[in-house]
Amino acid sequence: MERCPGLVTSGEMEEIVSFQYQRMMRYNGKWHLEKRTALPGCVFLAGTNIRMLKENRQTGSETKRNISLSPCEPPFLRDLCQDGILIGISRGVIRNGVPVITSGPLKGRERLVRKIDRHKRTAEIEVPFGKETKHVTVGLEIYEKET
Repeated sequence: MERCPGLVTSGEMEEIVSFQYQRMMRYNGKWHLEKRTALPGCVFLAGTNIRMLKENRQTGSETKRNISLSPCEPPFLRDLCQDGILIGISRGVIRNGVPVITSGPLKGRERLVRKIDRHKRTAEIEVPFGKETKHVTVGLEIYEKET
């Protein structure tokens, strides 16, 4: 919180969250589990005095990046998280062209999957974000394709 450092220490902000997801990456001949930011450029703020935050944003320095504030609750992303802010990797199969998730946070939520990249072991899902929807990348390993 570069522009509003007093908000966190004064108790005005309860929580500042940037969601992450896990994905598998292969390098040096081995598979590694890595963390990536799920919504780059988005942070979720929870606090008691949002009006003060808006005023501080408007009086910030012109040389710094503008912050866009919109009322939004991240409960859907919280449901996907296993440990606070981390969305774990899911595993599944493709049966007759339809993904079936066998384990992980996407199990039972196959309808959210919009695109699967088997090489990167990721999936793009559509989540509610305020009044609109956003596409979020999460980890998904497809270990079998059945026809």
